[in-house]
Amino acid sequence: MRLMAFSFSISHVVGKKLATADVLSRAPLRDRGQPEQEEEVNLYVNMIMSTLSATEKRLQEIREHQDRDEILSQVKRYCTEGWPDRSTIEEELSVENGLLLKGCRLVIPKLLQRDILQKLHAGHQGIAKCRERAKQSVWWPGLCTQLQKVVEGCDTCAKERINPKEPLLPTEFPDRPWAKVGADSFQWNENQYLLVVDYFSRFIEVAKLTSTTSLAVVEHCKSIFARHGIPSEVMTDNGPQFSSECFNQFATQWGFTHTTSSPRYTQSNGEAERAVRTVKGLLQKEKDPYLALMAYRATPLANGYSPAQLSMGRQLRTTVPVTLSSLDPGWTDITKFKEEERKKRLRLSWNFNKRHRAQHLTRLTPGDHVCVKDTKKKGTVIKQAEAPRSYVIDTPRGNLRRNRNHLVSTPVSPAAQTILPEPEQSTGQPVRSDHAEQGPVQPCSPEPLARYPARERRPPGYLKDFVAK
Repeated sequence: MRLMAFSFSISHVVGKKLATADVLSRAPLRDRGQPEQEEEVNLYVNMIMSTLSATEKRLQEIREHQDRDEILSQVKRYCTEGWPDRSTIEEELSVENGLLLKGCRLVIPKLLQRDILQKLHAGHQGIAKCRERAKQSVWWPGLCTQLQKVVEGCDTCAKERINPKEPLLPTEFPDRPWAKVGADSFQWNENQYLLVVDYFSRFIEVAKLTSTTSLAVVEHCKSIFARHGIPSEVMTDNGPQFSSECFNQFATQWGFTHTTSSPRYTQSNGEAERAVRTVKGLLQKEKDPYLALMAYRATPLANGYSPAQLSMGRQLRTTVPVTLSSLDPGWTDITKFKEEERKKRLRLSWNFNKRHRAQHLTRLTPGDHVCVKDTKKKGTVIKQAEAPRSYVIDTPRGNLRRNRNHLVSTPVSPAAQTILPEPEQSTGQPVRSDHAEQGPVQPCSPEPLARYPARERRPPGYLKDFVAK
């Protein structure tokens, strides 16, 4: 106990290397008997009692509830009169001034556990922080599990909880140019523009809009498709120009599939969003927008081919002088190109997942109660949308579609947060939980020591198995 105040290391030194004789082996202390040991123990216990962060009134309340609790009162007798069988827990339990302690932590009786749980969660900190607070003050069997359920069932924490990044879902690479395109609208210098980008070649088409109506967007899309062909799939966001009935009729008449990204989740339409960023950079640096677009289309990408080569099978003639033979039509090795593109996408996905420590979120099912983070409103899952990780939610504002990243699971009702039900009387009788799905607290056992089992030893290799999972 005297050495508990120090942090030290012990090393062995052979006798022939000792310059002086060992003091303890040459001059042992006289046996002062039991009183000195009792004095040391009393000093230690008094130190613990003086550091308890509770008022005398609160300590008296805990003491009285411990005495009325059938199990804790019997444990206190075991601590003072002796244990019937040796167990691991008896070395940590002690009684001082009528209070049952586990080390330097107060053992809280069942009637007070609900109140202590709420106090530990004051400030709405996470599970790890709440457990650290508990380690300094209180203890009872199952405390960590109950703390976890309190934090997970807190409405306030659910509204502010940030979901981790999920593993990246790479877009499937198309088999041919202009098979799948992305479209988006953007504003530049107080003008509205429509952008269409090919997923295969990264070829970008930009059209200035005189009107932001769906009819104007459809007319420009028709012009672009007339030059490059009708794509099989068009990917857009949920802007009013693309979600209108006019655009849906255009998709039906021209025979392509119209897919929309999850609302307020721009990553779903990442190809078009990245193309918008590229075009804005070009327009900001170059006065002639057409010259800037031509330079982009003629510049090789990371795969070694320019968007013009991948889209039209030939290089563009620009202001930069080139040999005439380089302008001859010619197609690349499509098999090799697709394999390189596949490896690149896998590498990018791996880097993204590693950088963001991505992990899969639990899959939601119809009927699950969630909180929509961007609206701070509760809702119920109706169904999963056609897009991956996208759900339709029933909220007071109507049906909303959101990505899984915007949804946080919440308790069914305030009653679901009831982790420790208030028993009507402290008779030690079994107490049932009102929310069995979250794991009811085990009822009091008729055997007193059954509530305080020895610590479970983890099997060898459990950490390796956990990491593997």
